[in-house]
Amino acid sequence: MPIIPNPKVEQLQFCESHWPIWQAQAAAIGLTAGQVTAFKTLTTSARAAYDAAQNAKQAARAAITAQNAALAQATANAADLIRVIKGFAELTSNPNAIYSLAQIPPPATPVPASAPGKPENFLVTLEPSGAITLTWDAANSAAGTGAFFNISRKLPGQTAFTIVGGSPGSTAETRRMTFTDYTIPTTAAQTGAQYIVQGRRGTMMGAPGDAITVQFVDGMGMNVVGSGLKMAA
Repeated sequence: MPIIPNPKVEQLQFCESHWPIWQAQAAAIGLTAGQVTAFKTLTTSARAAYDAAQNAKQAARAAITAQNAALAQATANAADLIRVIKGFAELTSNPNAIYSLAQIPPPATPVPASAPGKPENFLVTLEPSGAITLTWDAANSAAGTGAFFNISRKLPGQTAFTIVGGSPGSTAETRRMTFTDYTIPTTAAQTGAQYIVQGRRGTMMGAPGDAITVQFVDGMGMNVVGSGLKMAA
């Protein structure tokens, strides 16, 4: 451990606490009066510089706080004025001319949200009740923008998939969707039930996920076959 500490304030405190001791014991510890006097002078200068730096930091923090408050007021007022300009522009025959004079961009043309992305990264869980829970994620799946997912199922002996339920899009908390099938019959025990999940937004349909086959084993577990999935106990 070094005798002189590393933190600046502790270095200053070390010098301030030692120069009086060294001055009083100069001859006994091998120092001259001139050496101790020079050390005291340097320590005094260091204290003045340290205090000046601390005052400058406090002044800088206060200045930054004042700057941020002033900018917040100015930009809030600018936003209010932009709303006035836009309202005025939309009442004229040539709104773009008004935006050009104000040197602000015209409002962007609204672009309809696209369909949710392909469901993937499935997790399949066998519930104690025998129900099957599917969870997955997908791009562009925020519930707040109207994303919804249809879950289709095909049982043994059936030739087509039938929608058996749905799930709203993801939330900021989970970013994953979930659906539990409580209606899967025991007839699916050997051949297995197949599931396909497909997202939609209004009438726009997204790419369907890969088909997943869930097969019960001896009534105690299950096998899951599909692309890009996991199985939970």
